[in-house]
Amino acid sequence: MKSEYKRDLQNNYLILEISAEIEEDSYQMRMLEQNKIQGLLPFHSCRKDGLLQLNYEITSLQPLESMFEKKKMGYQDIVFLLSGIRNILEELQKYLLNPAQVLFAPSYIFLRPDRSSVNLCYIPGVYHETSIVLLAEFVLKRLEHDDGEAVKIGYGFYQESLKENFSLQELLKGILLSPKDSGDKNNTEKSGDFTEVCSNIATHKNMEEYHIERTRAEQEAENEYEVVHKKRKDQAGCTEKFSDKVFSAIHPAVLLSGLLLTVMLEAVYYFGLLDVTEAGGIFFLIISVEALLNKYWHAIKDKKKKAENRWEEDRDEEMYRFLQEEMYEKTVEKEADQIEETCCLVRDDYERRIRFVCVQSGNKATQYPDIVIGKEPVYIGKMKGESDIFLNSPTVSRMHAMIIQNDQGCSVKDLNSRNGTFCNGERLRPQEQRTIQEGDIIAFAEIEYRRVSSFS
Repeated sequence: MKSEYKRDLQNNYLILEISAEIEEDSYQMRMLEQNKIQGLLPFHSCRKDGLLQLNYEITSLQPLESMFEKKKMGYQDIVFLLSGIRNILEELQKYLLNPAQVLFAPSYIFLRPDRSSVNLCYIPGVYHETSIVLLAEFVLKRLEHDDGEAVKIGYGFYQESLKENFSLQELLKGILLSPKDSGDKNNTEKSGDFTEVCSNIATHKNMEEYHIERTRAEQEAENEYEVVHKKRKDQAGCTEKFSDKVFSAIHPAVLLSGLLLTVMLEAVYYFGLLDVTEAGGIFFLIISVEALLNKYWHAIKDKKKKAENRWEEDRDEEMYRFLQEEMYEKTVEKEADQIEETCCLVRDDYERRIRFVCVQSGNKATQYPDIVIGKEPVYIGKMKGESDIFLNSPTVSRMHAMIIQNDQGCSVKDLNSRNGTFCNGERLRPQEQRTIQEGDIIAFAEIEYRRVSSFS
């Protein structure tokens, strides 16, 4: 499906070129062209080179992706969007139209700048099963993570959209019947799986805090287990500890044989067969032999332990050697790729700011501000709260144009303005983006600006 924008003397249009075979006299085509259905963009059809073209009127409307290209989506923004979609789906049921033929891609959802309505494109006879997933991904990427309710709805909407038996109408019904909107406990039961998904996904201000708190809770549980385990070991008594220490230091056979020989030596000395000197010498001889035997037992024990753990050491060494070789190979490849490259310590043009100064305006008494462009896109218009550069002129639209700076340079994009955006005297098509060079003149209706310089 090919899309383009065009403008006539009064209106702006989105043109979708359909390659699929569609009956122009079908019920859906006649119903849409002859009735103004609330929430659907009005269109008229025509043939060009044998292909069907649908011309949707988008005057004074902005695509969803342009509205939130710079801003984050909070709770109210998401509820407004999904509530508008739900109302449109209810309207489709009245006219027996299939919701699967609605385009939910962010570039084909149009809003009024004052957020008063949501407008969708309906293509009769063409099914778009994955477009709702594109919308869910768009919302997920632009979530305001400081807004806990926005996180709940955004992640819940995304997970529900991935299910095979996904019902958009049931999901949107669950959002509007959530406790935050109605305050009724009975509505929680009617909200279905969505409320459960939301409550299980995020109950904190953002997902990062949720993972930190969960890690902290696991650590506290582990520490509590160690304390209880240690307390139980202490309650078992000191006798067990002492016996464990003795048998870990002295082999039981060595200890028992030493005690037995000592008792026999005492008996021989008691019957007068040995005097004190002879008994003392034999006693120290027994102690020395037992100490040598115990030392030999410890040596065998350590050797056996090392042999048992050798395979783990070899495995760790092998893993380390593998990682070392892999890192070395990557380093060599990286150095080879960087041969004959120059490293510049000065920031590139993308990190520089570009200035535009006003050179002509319809009202000479009005002083319009300079436009300075950095990394963030700048919106130009006369709607406060939505425009970064406020141009209070009757010929300037509420959201007139946008200036962007990226790796490819600086460019201006028309946002379906009524009186047009011009670059060096040439009028841009709706949603057209044009590169601006230094010295070029861009005009928002009759207000002209010149690109004069770049500075860091």
